[in-house]
Amino acid sequence: MKDAGLWALQTLRWRRGARRTWESWRTSGLLLMGAYLGAALLVGLVSLWQTSRVPLAAPDPVVVGALMAAWWGSAALVRRPVLTLSPTDALLLRTPAPPWQAWLGPLLARLGPALLQSLALGLLLWAWFPTWWVVAVSLPLLSIGRLLAQALWYDSGVSGDRVVRARLVGLFLLPLLGGLHPAVLPLSLLVGVLILGRLWRGFWSGDVPATLVVHAQVEDLRRGARRLGLPVPDVRPDGTRAPRRWTWPLRGTGAFQASLWRSGLHLTRTPGLLLLALPLGVLAASLSPTLGLDPMLTRAAPLLFGQMLAPLLVVLGPVVPATLPLPGWQGRLARVLPAGVTLGLLLGLGALGATWMGWGSAGLVLSALLMPGVALTLLAWLGQAGPASLSGNGRLRFAAGTAPALLTVLLGGTLGGWLVPAGLLVLGGVVLLLPGGS
Repeated sequence: MKDAGLWALQTLRWRRGARRTWESWRTSGLLLMGAYLGAALLVGLVSLWQTSRVPLAAPDPVVVGALMAAWWGSAALVRRPVLTLSPTDALLLRTPAPPWQAWLGPLLARLGPALLQSLALGLLLWAWFPTWWVVAVSLPLLSIGRLLAQALWYDSGVSGDRVVRARLVGLFLLPLLGGLHPAVLPLSLLVGVLILGRLWRGFWSGDVPATLVVHAQVEDLRRGARRLGLPVPDVRPDGTRAPRRWTWPLRGTGAFQASLWRSGLHLTRTPGLLLLALPLGVLAASLSPTLGLDPMLTRAAPLLFGQMLAPLLVVLGPVVPATLPLPGWQGRLARVLPAGVTLGLLLGLGALGATWMGWGSAGLVLSALLMPGVALTLLAWLGQAGPASLSGNGRLRFAAGTAPALLTVLLGGTLGGWLVPAGLLVLGGVVLLLPGGS
């Protein structure tokens, strides 16, 4: 009877949520627009299907099974909670019903989109390459099992349940049975998903560790902020800030030094992201139109460079408080300097390696040292002075990252490669002194 009451409450919640979503889609015209875009996409896919199919042999079942086993095993690399817990779900945990029924809502919210995406991808794969039907059938089971394995691995690790973890390690090897025969692969995945579901239900049939509840609530806050376009709290799963293993060395006191220190600390939050600047430096060394590359590649290189540099520009320091006695250009310089110097050195190192292999020139190495600083300066200025069409953070970063690459190609093709660093310095200095922004 208790279970029936909780199921009725969950069903009422889902029904009301579906009704609200339907009303918002209907009143906003999203349904008609979605139907139009869906029909256009279907026509395009059918056209491609009729003209672009190529015969492809069936994949080796041993290789496919090994790849799928590795994909399931990668669930052990997860470092953040998979499931979130809203305030309503947290209240349901206080009812006498089994805890797994309260956690079922957050689990279905993750499994539903993943299942739909994998089904669509499987259908496309089967339509293009009929001999790959084993992979197409296995994709939905693979995605469901991966999410269940992620949730169980993280939750059992936090709660210290070594028995569940040991069983998970054995289940990660199940896709290897697909090497015996292609038809065995989806069957082994189906068995694995059923066992994972039973393990998950058994894990949440007993007491609920308070630590896991806190982690899921913090993750719900982070995902809600990301969904609304708000700043995502940079905290650990338990809501606390990670300790600083090293600090930005800086001497002196004052408003500028304090802002510079603050920007340096922000840079240390994502040290792994900075390593992506090394291969980007190789691309920066190929921006010169005098290298004899294909004209189409030369025209696309600045856009590709801006697209790859855009994710790295999140290391731009935080906005300087308006109460500090700093002129606009000094506050912008304090935000840009730590990230600009670090990214510039890494890009320059990558461009130097490419030049050593004969893919670039010394002038492009100097340009690679300056391009991140110029892009960050543009981003700091565009943050408040940009046009309304560039209001999205991703588009702002793309525009800021593409501008120095376009200038490099333009000046390198007309005035010579050695004038490119001077042009970048002029652009960065002018933007730094412009009013507006922060």
